[in-house]
Amino acid sequence: MAAGFAIIEHSAQGMGNSFAGGGAVAEDASTVWFNPASMSRLDSQIQTSGHIIRPSFEFTNSGSVAAGSGAPLLSGRGGTVAAAPTNDGGKLAVVPNFYYIRKLNEQINFGLAVNAPFGLATEYDSNWIGRYQAVESEIINLNVNPAVSYKVNSHLSMGAGVSINYIDAKLTNAIDFAGACFARVSAAAVALGASAAAAAAAAAADCVGAAGGPGQGGNDGSAEVTGDDISFGFNLGLMYDFNDHSRVALAFRSEIKHELGGKATFSVPTLISRTANTNALIRGAFANDGVTAGVRLPASFSFSGYHRFNASKFAVMGDATWTGWSALPALLIVFDRPTTTGTGSSVEELGWRDAWRLGLGLNYYHSDHLTLRTGVAWDQSPVPNAVLRTARLPGNDRTWLSVGASYRFNNRMSADFGYAHLFVDDSAINRTTATTGTLAGRYQANADIVSVQLNYQFH
Repeated sequence: MAAGFAIIEHSAQGMGNSFAGGGAVAEDASTVWFNPASMSRLDSQIQTSGHIIRPSFEFTNSGSVAAGSGAPLLSGRGGTVAAAPTNDGGKLAVVPNFYYIRKLNEQINFGLAVNAPFGLATEYDSNWIGRYQAVESEIINLNVNPAVSYKVNSHLSMGAGVSINYIDAKLTNAIDFAGACFARVSAAAVALGASAAAAAAAAAADCVGAAGGPGQGGNDGSAEVTGDDISFGFNLGLMYDFNDHSRVALAFRSEIKHELGGKATFSVPTLISRTANTNALIRGAFANDGVTAGVRLPASFSFSGYHRFNASKFAVMGDATWTGWSALPALLIVFDRPTTTGTGSSVEELGWRDAWRLGLGLNYYHSDHLTLRTGVAWDQSPVPNAVLRTARLPGNDRTWLSVGASYRFNNRMSADFGYAHLFVDDSAINRTTATTGTLAGRYQANADIVSVQLNYQFH
């Protein structure tokens, strides 16, 4: 639920401030991820946290049509478009984090971050109206990030790290085999001189489940594409302390290029066409196959600041983060056999733009034991318009509101709690492809996130 399919949920303490000032706050070990330079402010410690994310993506149909025929696209349960059910693609997700910092000497700290910087989880009913474009979409990401910081002097620190990044993806959707047969048979009839009406009648008679035309759910199958890969990137950071109460930080994360390898598994009806040759041709185009897909996880750059007011229990923090989502213009899946699906590839156009995130937070240091937190953030979606919005990730610009608290039990152990509600702008979708038709409607979305964290400091 951060920009695109990036995940910012890396600390329960940060959650309380909507992750404002992430690279400059430097109050817990998650700073290994946000800005390795700011480790120089911390002693040796270990931290683990977990986040429960409950998003909702409720779709309301408004005129979706099938490919080719232009007939209303129906849910697999049948009925009319007006009676089609509202579908929620939201799926509960759990995101864990682990961080470790070891102070080697007065100038050098070593850190290790193990987290999930990217991820995606949407799932619809298998017979919803938009099933030909998406049913389940899941991206699981694991990043292992060792890093070091070096304290140049009392004001300036720098840091660097290496990312070992694993990605595992699964994409599923329904396939309209009645529509595929209808298109093939009617096109062949027209090529032999039949009128459009006669060709359609011939296709309806020959193709199983096509009496009502394409997109009616009369003879559906399914596709599942899976793949994984390991690749590498790096991150850099700078922090400047004006004094004990004010600091600023810069952090950069590189793009990571993945080449996923995996397989495509198709569920194909036994009988698609009553003509044996046509039936065999269509079934042959959807035999299980190997796949490759290139994915570029975007670079990011952030500027953050922190200031605690003199003789006050209040501190403010803020940040601006840029993410280079234009590095991912499309998702191209290439099948090992050039005849799979008839074209040997599958392209999901994205056309994403670079996006910004702005955050502002406030801390109240009530006592040596208790700190209260709140924050607000604006998170820009990389999706430029309704035509390029995909049912796999139908989000839009969102506003974060969060609260949190930290409690220190003693000089070694502390715990954090954070909660955020995300208000997501309503999102229109009007996505068309040659094989899936047009999915037209509107999404209403929101999300709730609950985070908990334990910290242990050692010497």
